[in-house]
Amino acid sequence: MKTKVFTRIFPVVALALMLLCSADLQANDLEAAKSKKNEHSLPENVPGQKSKKWYKKQVKKFATELNIPLIQLAYKTPDRYFCFESAQFDFVTESDCTTVYQACSISKVVFSYLVLQLYDKGIIDLDKPLWEYLGYVEERFQDAYPDNPEKSAQNVERAKLVTARMVLTHGTGLPNWARKSSPSGAKLRFAFKPNAKHRYSGEGMWYLQRVVEHITGSSLEQLARKYVFDPLGMTSTSYEWRPEYAQQAASGYYSDFRTSGQRKSMKSNSAYSMRTNVKDFSRFIEALMEGKFLKPETHKMMLTAWRPINNAGKYFGLGIRINPNEGTEWGPVWGHTGSNRNFRCRFWIMPEKKTYMVYFTNSANGAKIHSKLMSIFQPNYNGSEF
Repeated sequence: MKTKVFTRIFPVVALALMLLCSADLQANDLEAAKSKKNEHSLPENVPGQKSKKWYKKQVKKFATELNIPLIQLAYKTPDRYFCFESAQFDFVTESDCTTVYQACSISKVVFSYLVLQLYDKGIIDLDKPLWEYLGYVEERFQDAYPDNPEKSAQNVERAKLVTARMVLTHGTGLPNWARKSSPSGAKLRFAFKPNAKHRYSGEGMWYLQRVVEHITGSSLEQLARKYVFDPLGMTSTSYEWRPEYAQQAASGYYSDFRTSGQRKSMKSNSAYSMRTNVKDFSRFIEALMEGKFLKPETHKMMLTAWRPINNAGKYFGLGIRINPNEGTEWGPVWGHTGSNRNFRCRFWIMPEKKTYMVYFTNSANGAKIHSKLMSIFQPNYNGSEF
């Protein structure tokens, strides 16, 4: 009897499971389809506007003049979206925007977005001193002045003041990078009391990374995959070297065309090690503009002008540069630049105009192209430089 009941029930249960799985798959496919549609629903070309081909021709001319082997660029307005890669010399090859570049300091923006998601979940408090999460002051802050115990003690006390908010707004007083060749080795010395003013610091971001990894028990890459890369479908993006990058990653070039290679040994670091392409990073920009995965108040907080940068009309929000452009037709501009050895990149967003650009280069000369790009993509812009 039990066997007969089982044989009658089993097909029903199996069918139910198949339907549930099918529903899940359909939901995933629908979500993927929506994402793909959002990426490609805008035309590349618009009547009455310069064509994608025209822009690529101009960019190729600029890059050739500046000895930039490769440049990859994405541009979006309310009317259009396009991306392209341009190879200027025969020792590099163009792709369909799939070449992976070092994103340099743009890595900090993605890491900041991740940290703010942790803040929303109550995992980290932006205003709690970071040393309290560790339970000790890191050795790098101690004995920073071997010949001056008083200054060393002051350095430790300053380390006890540093919070995530200070790191994200670049107000810790830490250097960009400590010099191992200095008398103190790789010790971290504060230039001023934390939160007093602005000082751009990669060391601050790396310190926050170590604390976040300690709190969560997960690596930077694991956290980035969970909170940013996988949810946004950024399948080519990573803070770590991946085997497929051997075929996908661009090599860097000095001004005289000597190559520094792909730098496979570059270690995972929230301040500079992310690799990506403009297709993937466009997905992140869209999420950033929308505030996806963040509470509305947290999204607003991230994009508030918190800390002035040398009284130049520019500020840092939480991990991102903000140019308010108050009193102009342009509205605020959000963005960040990036500079690793022989890689230069930049992105900017005009949220009120629903317009953005991101570009990556594999050249020490890459930053020189910025003003030329602005001359064709935003020729009438007269706001604060970004």
